[in-house]
Amino acid sequence: MKKLFIHAGFGKCGSSSIQKFLSHSEKFICTNQEELIYAACLADQRLLFGKDLTEWASRSDNGYRASVPFTSMKMPANDYFNAVGEQLLGLLQQHPVVLSQEGWGNQIKEWKKISFFSQHRIDVSFIFYIRPPVTWINSAWWQWGAWHDCNFNDWVSQQVITNVKFSETLTAFKALNWVNKVHVRLLDGNLLEDFSNLIRLDRNTQQPQQSISNKSLPNGILRLYQQHRRLRPGPHNSGIDFTLEKYLKLDGKADWVLEKDQIQHIIDETRASNLALIELIDDDCKADFLADCRYWQASAFENLVCKPANGIKPTYEELEQIALAGIDAVQILAAKQSKIDMKANLVFDNFSLWRDIALHVEKTNMELALSLMKQACILNPQAPFVNKKVAFYKRELEKKHKGKLSTHN
Repeated sequence: MKKLFIHAGFGKCGSSSIQKFLSHSEKFICTNQEELIYAACLADQRLLFGKDLTEWASRSDNGYRASVPFTSMKMPANDYFNAVGEQLLGLLQQHPVVLSQEGWGNQIKEWKKISFFSQHRIDVSFIFYIRPPVTWINSAWWQWGAWHDCNFNDWVSQQVITNVKFSETLTAFKALNWVNKVHVRLLDGNLLEDFSNLIRLDRNTQQPQQSISNKSLPNGILRLYQQHRRLRPGPHNSGIDFTLEKYLKLDGKADWVLEKDQIQHIIDETRASNLALIELIDDDCKADFLADCRYWQASAFENLVCKPANGIKPTYEELEQIALAGIDAVQILAAKQSKIDMKANLVFDNFSLWRDIALHVEKTNMELALSLMKQACILNPQAPFVNKKVAFYKRELEKKHKGKLSTHN
């Protein structure tokens, strides 16, 4: 049966790191020596995979290519998969396939309407990674909340209601009658190793590097954003984050902004959902889940120093660090640009190229040949052959010009 893995989220649970890992190989070797393919669903009803996908990812600031969310498909999800169905089925006939879009985890209503996978007897496994609700909310504030014009307490309460009761969403996915397995894993430092084992990659062939993508930027940059909102005007204007992560290469983390009463509120409100997760999490993760106090006790966060969510300016030391990293980045980019310019000028500064093109066109367009040979002469004024040719072209064109004048007279 055709094997399809769908990594569906959640956001702020390592999705970018998984997508970056998947986007830099045209194929992966599985433990049974099958070749697994990573593909991305595009808005224009086609799949991107193989060399086209890896080249696209290499040119992108974020370094990866993910599938588009359902809201970008411009048609119902079932119609979309029917539209790309021939291409997807063609891939699945030859390879196991992985798709990834963290936003899909919050779109269960669309998944319920899809009949494509059951009609074609595809073995579908969903993959989800989760993290403690308290840490998720603190991270999500700096990803989205800080760039909303909202009250912080209200925002936190809304996140508890809508985004961190993971069991409700996961139960709905398990109820889909065309899904073979719903994997629920814990986000930790071995994310890519865990994910590789899950999709059955041959570890002797493909050793995943632990590269964290879309991690929180250093606090100084985030606080600078808050002081100058044009840099990060809205929750989804995150392109600058990837650019700065790529070029500044700064270490650091965001401020902890949750107060004790907010932490206790999150723990209390998500307890029932967390208890329900015990039956949903993969068996090999259950012991670690139960032992992680961050799901169950507010005291797990008592050593963290809370800072105000808004209204703090970056320190002088933070600004100095950003400025120095920026200067280093500019110097590196300038050196790279200089090399690019030199390579680009290899064509235009190639003496032999101008000479050879002039010789190629001299019988059909001597005026053009003269212009081309003059350029060769500029690049190498000591070349005897080129100088003779320039003189020859001038004489021949002068004769031709005098001939036209005598004809008219």
